[in-house]
Amino acid sequence: MTRLSERRLDLIFFTYFATHIPITALIDLQSIYPSFLVPSFLKNVVAWYLEQFKDPIMAGPAKPWFLSFILCEAFIQLPFFFYACYGLYYNTSSIRLGLAVYSSHVMTTVLPVLVDLWFNPEYDLSLPTIGVLYMFYAPYFILPLIMLIDSCLKVSKQTSATVKHEKQS
Repeated sequence: MTRLSERRLDLIFFTYFATHIPITALIDLQSIYPSFLVPSFLKNVVAWYLEQFKDPIMAGPAKPWFLSFILCEAFIQLPFFFYACYGLYYNTSSIRLGLAVYSSHVMTTVLPVLVDLWFNPEYDLSLPTIGVLYMFYAPYFILPLIMLIDSCLKVSKQTSATVKHEKQS
């Protein structure tokens, strides 16, 4: 078995998921937690972010479409993060299909955010502000895109090897 440290792309994916667990649980999901459950220092982190970066997506009550993404993050993505860390650490062959599904899902939730930031006239954001917000959001599109390509290639290779083995039997 090849160690995680020797599989550089998997190490990046593992780090992405491992760091995403606390970010999701402590920051992203605040909008669905009862207010009394969120410690003030975590509320202050979000308030600081909103003040510094003027992110209209995270500000105020969540729009219904964004709330649906938050609920997916809570009940689909967060549990998957643990599974992904395990699968990547132990290099299980079954993790590749899960990574492809996850990355496709995330790309289809981040793209509307990017489009909304760029085209929504209600926000009245300056180009530099949009640029900074894109630096926060775009990696959550780009890395899953790389993950999708990598996973599809590995699933295709696994499938081809299985078909070849079956034909030889």
